[in-house]
Amino acid sequence: MARQQSKLPIKSFEYSELIENFLYLGSSQTSKNLDGLHSLKITHIVNLAGKCHYPSEFTYGTFHIEDGLSKTKCEKNLPLIVQFIEQARQEKSSNRVLIHCRAGMSRTPFIAIVYLMHSMNMTLMDAFNLVKKCRPQIRIHEEHCKVLLDLDKSNSCTLEFLMN
Repeated sequence: MARQQSKLPIKSFEYSELIENFLYLGSSQTSKNLDGLHSLKITHIVNLAGKCHYPSEFTYGTFHIEDGLSKTKCEKNLPLIVQFIEQARQEKSSNRVLIHCRAGMSRTPFIAIVYLMHSMNMTLMDAFNLVKKCRPQIRIHEEHCKVLLDLDKSNSCTLEFLMN
C-alpha cells in the first residue's frame, strides 16, 4: 500500500538565539511549533500575546503587553517579566526561555532589551545593537522606545536611533 503524502503545510519555525543556549526570540508561530520548541530544548515561554498552546509541556509566564500601551501599565509588568526569566535561569542551568509576541518584531525585542539592560547591566545602545544583530527585522513601538530611554541610566541612545 502506497503511503499518502501529507497535504498539511509544515509550520515555519523562525527564531533568534539571543543568549547562547538560554534566551530565544520568536513570534506566535514559533510558540505553536512543538517540535521546534523541543529541538531548542525550551523549558519556559514568556508569552506577550496570544494563547498558551502547550501548558503541560512548558512553564509559561503570560504578560499581555500591547503595542502603544500606556507607560504606567507597561512598566508595571517589566519587573515581573525580568523576574520570570531570571528565575528560569537560576533554577537550572539547562533551562531555556523563548520570548514571543504576535510577530516577534516589537514587544519581543522590547522585553529582550529590558532583560539585557537589567540582568546583564548593558546600556540601551549595546542591548539594542545586540538584539538588532540577532533579529534584524525588529520595529519597536515608539511608546516602548520611550520606556527604554527612561530605563537607560547611561543616556547612550536617542529616540531617533531606536526608531530607525
